[in-house]
Amino acid sequence: MNGLTHPGGLEITQKAFKLCRLSESAKVLDIGCGKGETAAYLTNKYNLRVTGIDKSNEAISHAKEKYPGLEFMEGDGQSLDFGSLSFDCVLMECTLSLMSNPVEAIHEAYCVLKEGGYLIIHDLYLPDPSGEDLELIEQTRKSREEHKENRTCGEESLLLCTVNGALIMDDIYAALDDLGFDKILFEDRKADLKSYIASMIFDGIDNPVQQGKSKASYYLLVAQKVKK
Repeated sequence: MNGLTHPGGLEITQKAFKLCRLSESAKVLDIGCGKGETAAYLTNKYNLRVTGIDKSNEAISHAKEKYPGLEFMEGDGQSLDFGSLSFDCVLMECTLSLMSNPVEAIHEAYCVLKEGGYLIIHDLYLPDPSGEDLELIEQTRKSREEHKENRTCGEESLLLCTVNGALIMDDIYAALDDLGFDKILFEDRKADLKSYIASMIFDGIDNPVQQGKSKASYYLLVAQKVKK
Protein backbone atom coordinates (compact mmCIF):
# COMPACT_ATOMS: atom_id res chain seq x y z
CA MET A 1 0.00 0.00 0.00
CA ASN A 2 2.68 2.43 -1.10
CA GLY A 3 4.43 2.07 2.26
CA LEU A 4 1.51 3.53 4.20
CA THR A 5 0.51 1.40 7.19
CA HIS A 6 -1.69 4.16 8.62
CA PRO A 7 -2.83 7.64 7.57
CA GLY A 8 0.09 10.04 7.54
CA GLY A 9 2.67 7.27 7.23
CA LEU A 10 6.02 7.94 8.88
CA GLU A 11 5.66 11.69 8.37
CA ILE A 12 3.07 11.98 11.15
CA THR A 13 5.27 9.84 13.42
CA GLN A 14 8.28 12.02 12.69
CA LYS A 15 6.38 15.22 13.45
CA ALA A 16 5.30 13.93 16.85
CA PHE A 17 8.76 12.75 17.88
CA LYS A 18 10.44 15.95 16.73
CA LEU A 19 8.04 17.81 19.01
CA CYS A 20 8.85 15.55 21.99
CA ARG A 21 12.64 15.90 21.58
CA LEU A 22 13.44 12.66 23.37
CA SER A 23 17.08 12.02 24.21
CA GLU A 24 18.94 9.14 22.60
CA SER A 25 18.23 5.78 24.24
CA ALA A 26 14.93 7.05 25.68
CA LYS A 27 12.49 4.19 26.23
CA VAL A 28 9.38 4.06 24.03
CA LEU A 29 6.40 1.70 24.30
CA ASP A 30 4.70 1.17 20.92
CA ILE A 31 1.20 -0.16 21.68
CA GLY A 32 -0.33 -1.96 18.73
CA CYS A 33 3.04 -2.16 17.01
CA GLY A 34 1.80 -4.43 14.21
CA LYS A 35 4.68 -5.85 12.19
CA GLY A 36 7.26 -3.52 13.70
CA GLU A 37 7.81 -0.88 11.03
CA THR A 38 7.46 2.12 13.35
CA ALA A 39 9.60 0.52 16.05
CA ALA A 40 12.36 -0.08 13.52
CA TYR A 41 12.06 3.48 12.19
CA LEU A 42 12.33 5.04 15.66
CA THR A 43 15.31 2.86 16.51
CA ASN A 44 17.19 3.73 13.33
CA LYS A 45 16.18 7.39 13.06
CA TYR A 46 16.43 8.53 16.69
CA ASN A 47 18.37 5.73 18.43
CA LEU A 48 15.46 5.11 20.80
CA ARG A 49 14.93 1.91 22.79
CA VAL A 50 11.55 0.69 21.59
CA THR A 51 9.40 -2.08 23.02
CA GLY A 52 6.57 -3.08 20.70
CA ILE A 53 3.46 -4.91 21.91
CA ASP A 54 0.49 -6.21 19.96
CA LYS A 55 -2.39 -8.59 20.68
CA SER A 56 -1.77 -10.38 17.38
CA ASN A 57 0.59 -13.34 17.70
CA GLU A 58 0.99 -13.33 13.92
CA ALA A 59 2.06 -9.68 13.84
CA ILE A 60 4.55 -10.18 16.68
CA SER A 61 6.04 -13.25 15.02
CA HIS A 62 6.48 -11.28 11.78
CA ALA A 63 8.09 -8.36 13.64
CA LYS A 64 10.54 -10.62 15.48
CA GLU A 65 11.52 -12.32 12.25
CA LYS A 66 12.00 -9.10 10.28
CA TYR A 67 13.66 -7.10 13.07
CA PRO A 68 15.46 -9.66 15.26
CA GLY A 69 17.44 -7.05 17.19
CA LEU A 70 14.34 -5.28 18.51
CA GLU A 71 12.01 -6.13 21.40
CA PHE A 72 8.50 -7.32 20.57
CA MET A 73 5.97 -9.21 22.68
CA GLU A 74 2.29 -9.99 22.84
CA GLY A 75 0.42 -7.54 25.02
CA ASP A 76 -2.77 -5.56 25.56
CA GLY A 77 -2.72 -1.79 25.94
CA GLN A 78 -5.60 -2.03 28.39
CA SER A 79 -3.57 -4.23 30.77
CA LEU A 80 0.12 -3.40 30.54
CA ASP A 81 2.60 -5.78 32.14
CA PHE A 82 5.31 -3.20 32.89
CA GLY A 83 6.39 -1.44 36.04
CA SER A 84 5.30 2.10 36.87
CA LEU A 85 7.43 4.93 35.49
CA SER A 86 9.11 2.63 32.94
CA PHE A 87 8.90 4.63 29.70
CA ASP A 88 9.71 8.09 28.39
CA CYS A 89 7.02 7.85 25.70
CA VAL A 90 3.95 5.77 24.93
CA LEU A 91 2.84 5.61 21.29
CA MET A 92 -0.56 4.51 19.97
CA GLU A 93 -0.83 4.61 16.19
CA CYS A 94 -4.30 3.78 14.85
CA THR A 95 -4.80 1.64 17.96
CA LEU A 96 -6.88 3.43 20.61
CA SER A 97 -10.14 3.35 18.65
CA LEU A 98 -9.86 -0.45 18.32
CA MET A 99 -9.87 -0.98 22.07
CA SER A 100 -12.99 -1.86 24.06
CA ASN A 101 -12.06 0.66 26.77
CA PRO A 102 -9.92 3.51 25.40
CA VAL A 103 -10.02 5.41 28.70
CA GLU A 104 -8.51 2.44 30.54
CA ALA A 105 -5.73 2.33 27.94
CA ILE A 106 -4.92 5.97 28.69
CA HIS A 107 -4.84 5.17 32.42
CA GLU A 108 -2.44 2.32 31.75
CA ALA A 109 -0.23 4.57 29.63
CA TYR A 110 -0.13 7.13 32.43
CA CYS A 111 1.02 4.51 34.93
CA VAL A 112 3.97 3.28 32.86
CA LEU A 113 5.08 6.77 31.81
CA LYS A 114 7.80 8.59 33.69
CA GLU A 115 6.98 12.08 34.97
CA GLY A 116 7.44 14.43 32.05
CA GLY A 117 6.94 11.56 29.60
CA TYR A 118 4.93 11.88 26.43
CA LEU A 119 1.78 10.20 25.13
CA ILE A 120 1.39 10.22 21.33
CA ILE A 121 -1.88 9.16 19.74
CA HIS A 122 -3.14 9.40 16.19
CA ASP A 123 -6.39 7.81 15.14
CA LEU A 124 -9.86 8.17 13.65
CA TYR A 125 -12.31 10.51 15.37
CA LEU A 126 -15.64 12.24 14.78
CA PRO A 127 -14.94 15.99 14.80
CA ASP A 128 -18.64 16.88 14.87
CA PRO A 129 -20.69 14.02 16.37
CA SER A 130 -24.41 14.26 15.77
CA GLY A 131 -27.05 14.23 18.47
CA GLU A 132 -27.86 10.69 17.40
CA ASP A 133 -24.22 9.66 17.90
CA LEU A 134 -24.11 11.15 21.39
CA GLU A 135 -27.47 9.64 22.32
CA LEU A 136 -26.25 6.20 21.30
CA ILE A 137 -23.22 6.56 23.54
CA GLU A 138 -25.29 7.85 26.46
CA GLN A 139 -27.80 5.01 26.23
CA THR A 140 -25.06 2.40 26.05
CA ARG A 141 -23.23 4.00 28.96
CA LYS A 142 -26.34 3.97 31.16
CA SER A 143 -26.97 0.34 30.30
CA ARG A 144 -23.43 -0.61 31.21
CA GLU A 145 -23.57 1.35 34.47
CA GLU A 146 -26.66 -0.65 35.45
CA HIS A 147 -24.90 -3.87 34.49
CA LYS A 148 -21.77 -2.86 36.42
CA GLU A 149 -23.55 -3.24 39.77
CA ASN A 150 -24.21 -6.92 39.07
CA ARG A 151 -21.08 -7.94 37.20
CA THR A 152 -18.87 -10.69 38.61
CA CYS A 153 -15.32 -10.17 39.84
CA GLY A 154 -12.90 -9.96 36.91
CA GLU A 155 -15.56 -9.18 34.32
CA GLU A 156 -14.47 -6.31 32.10
CA SER A 157 -16.28 -3.01 32.46
CA LEU A 158 -16.51 -1.25 29.10
CA LEU A 159 -16.68 2.45 28.38
CA LEU A 160 -18.01 3.35 24.96
CA CYS A 161 -16.00 6.15 23.35
CA THR A 162 -16.42 5.30 19.67
CA VAL A 163 -19.08 5.39 16.99
CA ASN A 164 -18.51 3.03 14.07
CA GLY A 165 -14.82 2.83 14.89
CA ALA A 166 -14.19 6.59 15.27
CA LEU A 167 -13.43 8.13 18.65
CA ILE A 168 -15.60 10.69 20.40
CA MET A 169 -13.00 12.92 22.01
CA ASP A 170 -14.84 14.24 25.09
CA ASP A 171 -14.04 11.17 27.19
CA ILE A 172 -10.47 11.11 25.95
CA TYR A 173 -9.95 14.75 26.90
CA ALA A 174 -11.58 14.17 30.29
CA ALA A 175 -9.27 11.23 31.00
CA LEU A 176 -6.20 13.26 30.05
CA ASP A 177 -7.28 16.14 32.28
CA ASP A 178 -8.19 13.91 35.24
CA LEU A 179 -4.87 12.09 35.16
CA GLY A 180 -2.75 15.19 34.84
CA PHE A 181 -1.67 15.34 31.22
CA ASP A 182 -0.88 18.62 29.51
CA LYS A 183 -2.09 18.62 25.90
CA ILE A 184 0.85 19.84 23.85
CA LEU A 185 -0.68 19.43 20.39
CA PHE A 186 -3.98 18.50 18.82
CA GLU A 187 -4.05 18.61 15.03
CA ASP A 188 -6.75 17.53 12.61
CA ARG A 189 -5.20 15.44 9.82
CA LYS A 190 -8.14 14.95 7.49
CA ALA A 191 -5.83 15.29 4.47
CA ASP A 192 -3.84 12.28 5.67
CA LEU A 193 -7.00 10.20 5.86
CA LYS A 194 -8.01 11.20 2.34
CA SER A 195 -4.57 10.32 0.98
CA TYR A 196 -4.64 6.98 2.77
CA ILE A 197 -8.04 6.11 1.29
CA ALA A 198 -6.84 7.16 -2.16
CA SER A 199 -3.78 4.93 -1.77
CA MET A 200 -5.96 1.96 -0.84
CA ILE A 201 -8.21 2.55 -3.84
CA PHE A 202 -5.15 2.83 -6.10
CA ASP A 203 -4.01 -0.55 -4.80
CA GLY A 204 -7.37 -2.06 -5.74
CA ILE A 205 -8.97 -2.28 -2.28
CA ASP A 206 -12.72 -1.70 -2.55
CA ASN A 207 -14.68 0.29 0.05
CA PRO A 208 -11.59 1.19 2.13
CA VAL A 209 -13.63 3.03 4.76
CA GLN A 210 -16.92 1.68 6.01
CA GLN A 211 -19.91 3.87 5.31
CA GLY A 212 -20.41 4.42 9.04
CA LYS A 213 -17.01 6.10 9.17
CA SER A 214 -17.71 8.49 6.32
CA LYS A 215 -17.97 11.44 8.74
CA ALA A 216 -14.68 10.53 10.40
CA SER A 217 -11.50 12.55 10.34
CA TYR A 218 -8.01 11.82 11.63
CA TYR A 219 -6.06 13.50 14.41
CA LEU A 220 -2.62 13.72 15.98
CA LEU A 221 -2.45 14.27 19.73
CA VAL A 222 0.65 14.80 21.85
CA ALA A 223 0.29 15.10 25.63
CA GLN A 224 2.83 15.25 28.46
CA LYS A 225 2.55 13.70 31.92
CA VAL A 226 2.79 16.57 34.39
CA LYS A 227 5.77 16.48 36.74
CA LYS A 228 4.69 16.51 40.39
